[in-house]
Amino acid sequence: MSTPKRPFLWLMGGSAGSFTPVRRFVQQVPYLEEVAIVLCLHRMRNPRVGMIEAFGQVERWKLLEPDDKAAVQGGHIYLAPADYHLLVEEEGYMSLSVEEPVHYSRPSIDVLFESVVRARWPYAGAALLSGANRDGAAGLHLMHQAGHFTAVQDLTDAEIPTMPQAALDLFEPTRRFRAAELVQVFLHAVSLYK
Repeated sequence: MSTPKRPFLWLMGGSAGSFTPVRRFVQQVPYLEEVAIVLCLHRMRNPRVGMIEAFGQVERWKLLEPDDKAAVQGGHIYLAPADYHLLVEEEGYMSLSVEEPVHYSRPSIDVLFESVVRARWPYAGAALLSGANRDGAAGLHLMHQAGHFTAVQDLTDAEIPTMPQAALDLFEPTRRFRAAELVQVFLHAVSLYK
């Protein structure tokens, strides 16, 4: 019995200065049933407004915070829940962890990106956006070394360039981008795996 084809995983990580471009991306990205999008944004432990609600209406995609052991499914946009690390597992589901914060962050972008490499996910790409610490840089580098598409926000475009700079200090990604180009970068990454 053959196993079903895994969806292409598109990961996006960011912190301070990244919410607005990610929100714009989510509202503009065309629906692709063979793609799962995973967002890991640094956020408050007890936000006053729900993050899902803050994204507003999303066309066709199912936008949710996954439960532990939720299957990775195409046509879904997953948002790492507040105060949990989100990991992708080799068996095709996601897990939540309350292990120590990484770079003062839980959810941690590094934890998510590294989990995709450990899971040997066959088709994936990732983008790292504006932020005020180094979270995501090492994980994105690992993804790049594993042969996945990697993208880093242009330093002149990032509201806070610390996070993109940390990645660029380690390696040259597949693509550098401006926030306004996020959708086309995503579509290009997906096209490479079709």
